[in-house]
Amino acid sequence: MTQLVIKQRLAQLVAESSDGAITADQALATTLPLTDLGLSSLSRMRLIDAVEDEYGVEIDLDDTGWDLVDNLDSLAAHLTAR
Repeated sequence: MTQLVIKQRLAQLVAESSDGAITADQALATTLPLTDLGLSSLSRMRLIDAVEDEYGVEIDLDDTGWDLVDNLDSLAAHLTAR
């Protein structure tokens, strides 16, 4: 799976996790942190659960993991490299 395909799927997961507060297109079009787009802490937890379930990974809730989930490019690169 390419990084672009993963990033597109992650954008869909962002939209689902945020109950549509952030659209997949918005998530893909920005380099801003997702929290700057309005991703709440609850939505971020939902996103972490969705990513862990879909990709079979575990994201630590330390500062590194928390920050990783706030940026689609970083998260997609992390998942591509695993």
